Amino acid sequence: MLALNVDPKRIMYNKVIASLCQAGEVKKARWVFNSLVERGLTPDVITYTMMMNSYCKVNCLQEAHDLFHDMKMRGIQPDVITYTVLLEGFPKQNVRRVNSSRDASGDKDETFDACTVWTEMKEMEIRPDVISYTVLIDRQCKTDNFQDAIALFDEMMNRGLEPDIVTYTALLAGCCRRGDVDRAVTLANEMSSKGMLPNARIL
Repeated sequence: MLALNVDPKRIMYNKVIASLCQAGEVKKARWVFNSLVERGLTPDVITYTMMMNSYCKVNCLQEAHDLFHDMKMRGIQPDVITYTVLLEGFPKQNVRRVNSSRDASGDKDETFDACTVWTEMKEMEIRPDVISYTVLIDRQCKTDNFQDAIALFDEMMNRGLEPDIVTYTALLAGCCRRGDVDRAVTLANEMSSKGMLPNARIL
């Protein structure tokens, strides 16, 4: 279609980008993304989120952040999936802080990491879902911020969100790392009462 100089609809671009991302062909996916923009089409939240997810998977966090900044500059509102992708992607670099490139005004963006993603998500009044909470709970457990993980778990429950087996497993792993047997038993009993079995790797 590109060779024939025919502008495919954005949905067609998204399908091509999705296929390339699933195949791990991030550079090719970005080429298609750039072609979409060059042809006067505006990427949507799905396009941006797919690209950011692919960059996060290969630890290209600067590229993911730059796309996030670009989509907001274009007036495209990130959704809960976009923020969850960033929450999950950034801790892979040990919660490394990434400074974005200078914007058009010459000023640097603020330091960007998983914590700022979470804060911005709430400021934008985008309600985190179970997956979002679980990603951050797991991050806090793995970075020895167990009390913050418990606070997030309680907040999640207070908002009427039901933790799933992945949420419980993340907390159980945190308990095991801390040697908190009593809390681990309590969580295991909660899981059992809900028909869930702890992950064998935790036990």
